[in-house]
Amino acid sequence: MSNFLHQHMEVMESTNETLWEFSSKVHLSNFHTISTDFQTKGKGQDSNVWESEASRNILFSCVVFPEFLNAGDAFQISRWISLSIIDYLDNKGIKELKIKWPNDIYVGKKKIAGILIQNAIAGNHLSKSMFGVGLNINQEVFTTDAPNPTSLVQLKSSEYEPLEELHYLISTLQKKYRLLQRKPEKLITDYHQLLYQRDEYCSYKIAKGAIKGKILGVDEYGRLLLAEQGLEAVAYDLKEVKFL
Repeated sequence: MSNFLHQHMEVMESTNETLWEFSSKVHLSNFHTISTDFQTKGKGQDSNVWESEASRNILFSCVVFPEFLNAGDAFQISRWISLSIIDYLDNKGIKELKIKWPNDIYVGKKKIAGILIQNAIAGNHLSKSMFGVGLNINQEVFTTDAPNPTSLVQLKSSEYEPLEELHYLISTLQKKYRLLQRKPEKLITDYHQLLYQRDEYCSYKIAKGAIKGKILGVDEYGRLLLAEQGLEAVAYDLKEVKFL
């Protein structure tokens, strides 16, 4: 297993906020990681809150410095992290793994992990990418109104040691990072194959209201390509389309 610098605290407000502030003051190396047993202000996409029972799951943020990527290729970061989590779960024997655009990790129709990414740009290149991950490991009861959570213990009937599993996951991220550097087109193909609801007519909400559409993939900027029946595909940004 590869080495990486890892700091762990029992409680903090947010691993993302802590690591972003720290990385702005101190020179860090790739894969510097901060984890916690419990976040008091854990965040999901937009203004959502990430529910996680204390000491039961993986909660961490990690930073890399992917200066080899053009700013316009920032979505490759999302692909890389999503596919790394898929690989980690696949190695645990989990089936029916999918990526719900842009980067929620699903088992069937249930969500097991969420990712939040912040990028910094210098000139035409990415200078820093920091990502927070919440991965449900041992939690059996979810009390918020999140519609469809699941966890490893629910799927495998076996408890796991969160910090040990974090090290396995970071090792998987490191291995896939080399693929991001050398064969980025492989990530594009694999992400496309694993897209949740791809090539199925499902319900979505866009500016004009609810529609039936089919996901065809994502474009080079990571926008969702969604086609209504009989119409050309339209590219949507994150806040322009909602899964119903």
